Amino acid sequence: MELAVLRDRFPALDGVLVQATGLVTRRRVVLAADDRVLTLSWWARGERRLIHSDLPPDLCQKGLPLQRQVLAEMVADLLLEQNISPFSVELELLLPLQSCHWRLLEGAAGLDDLTSLRALSPNLAWPLPWQESYLALTGLDERGMTIVVGADRLMLQAWIDTVALADISLRQAEWLLIAAWRALQTRNESLQGEWVWLIEQHGDWRLVLLCDGLPELDVPLKAKQLMLLREEVLLLLEAWDQRLGQVDGRRSWWITSGPSWQGCWAQGHVEDLHGPLVSDGELSLLQLAMEAPSENTK
Repeated sequence: MELAVLRDRFPALDGVLVQATGLVTRRRVVLAADDRVLTLSWWARGERRLIHSDLPPDLCQKGLPLQRQVLAEMVADLLLEQNISPFSVELELLLPLQSCHWRLLEGAAGLDDLTSLRALSPNLAWPLPWQESYLALTGLDERGMTIVVGADRLMLQAWIDTVALADISLRQAEWLLIAAWRALQTRNESLQGEWVWLIEQHGDWRLVLLCDGLPELDVPLKAKQLMLLREEVLLLLEAWDQRLGQVDGRRSWWITSGPSWQGCWAQGHVEDLHGPLVSDGELSLLQLAMEAPSENTK
């Protein structure tokens, strides 16, 4: 009897076939979610595939899944609609932009043990209590520095539970901004010199100042309109230059934004913003992050 006929007579066979396929072929899938949109990405036939699904306002707030079972079912259904078995997936989770904080620690070469970090108890000036935080470290031994990323433990556990409820294997979890930062380094030869990285998501902007690839300044911006954004950015950079005793520092510029902002920063760039405009919003933060090679967190 042909397989198609068997499927018609026994609908449950599809579920069995999906599970069996999952045992044979493993597929890397990236999941990114914020309060508004859930995105899944994977490679098929040499091309990256992306699907987006709008989220109701009560599913996720400030990066925290509120209805885990509903969110899990949505993820599983989206995969099945693409003929991807949840059982075949090795998931890489990109934690929402607003859910984490990062700091650069100087004089921390070789610091790759979280117990040692907690014992050191540096003043990180972030709103996460030590004992209620999940911490991940990126060591930069050649520079004697370490990047510390912190996430609320309850928030991370909520995402882990959501993935488990979808019957999906979680391979790793990483902050969206860290993944994008790694991809930016890959694109630009370790980001030599100073770079102004302007990041937009859902109309909100932040400025990250990179010095030889390392984050020295991360500031949320208040302005929403282009002219006011330029003024706010220039004031922040002027204050930074005064602090370091430098004048009109030459910097490269990389704009990461949604499609509606693409090409906007090029207008008048030469006149008031010192340094080349390398990217003017050609990639969103999510697109950039998904370029990053897989890297397990500690």
